[in-house]
Amino acid sequence: MTSELDNDLISLCDRLTVARKRVSTALEGLTDAQLAWGRRGGWSIGRVLEHLVQSEWHYVSLMHRLRNQPQEASAPGVGQIASVAGAQLELRRAREALLAALDGVDDEVFYRIGQLGREEYSVVSLLENVAQHDQEHAAQIEQIREANATQSSSA
Repeated sequence: MTSELDNDLISLCDRLTVARKRVSTALEGLTDAQLAWGRRGGWSIGRVLEHLVQSEWHYVSLMHRLRNQPQEASAPGVGQIASVAGAQLELRRAREALLAALDGVDDEVFYRIGQLGREEYSVVSLLENVAQHDQEHAAQIEQIREANATQSSSA
């Protein structure tokens, strides 16, 4: 018999997987040069990807703080994303770090709400935020691609 914790972990990890798959799908067929595509007044695809990586590392840090774990070395500095393959590698590294920070979480810590700055989080809400964040920016990448494809075809 599985516990509520097990069920919630499985569900949240599934949501993380689905959301990250959407990001990966949004990158399919994209060339490195197309990372510069953007909408007027908005971020380029490359900048969106940099933001996703930086944010994921921030979530890793928050996870350690929520779990009262010592932080490993500081998050790697994420510079400009220069290639689609590089972006996928950095996204994978950050996700692996997030899942490693989650490893061994117990029932009490998983559901406990903790104060982090002005915000309150639990491990549950943090993971929900990560999945939602991926979904939000996958949609942004899709919109950028669509807008640029439309401009290219009408030119």
